[in-house]
Amino acid sequence: MAHVRGDDEEMLSPDDEISWLALTAGTKVLTSDQKHVGHVTHVLGDLSEDVFDGIGVSHGVLGQVLVPRSAIARITRGAVYLGVPEAELGEVLRAYAEERIYDAKEGKRKLRWSREQDDERF
Repeated sequence: MAHVRGDDEEMLSPDDEISWLALTAGTKVLTSDQKHVGHVTHVLGDLSEDVFDGIGVSHGVLGQVLVPRSAIARITRGAVYLGVPEAELGEVLRAYAEERIYDAKEGKRKLRWSREQDDERF
């Protein structure tokens, strides 16, 4: 029997843009030159301030990496699209990692959020 869509249901597409708050683990991550570089593992931000800082990505070659908000062009239901090509991604990741280490040394704490662990400090 076929499912009949009700009038109140929306047809959702993988290309529909979403808020960082709706981003789920496992969403694929693509560079600006359409290279698949991994999947979202967690989202960095401050829920109380509604400030999005970036995402954690399981990268095939580099392992677990942090991608800054500034490198993200758009977020959809089906993918996170980066605003940098694959060739420039390593430099962006290194710069962001250095910034995060500096923040940690200065005593700044940022929230690490994921669907599995809603309030784990990073």
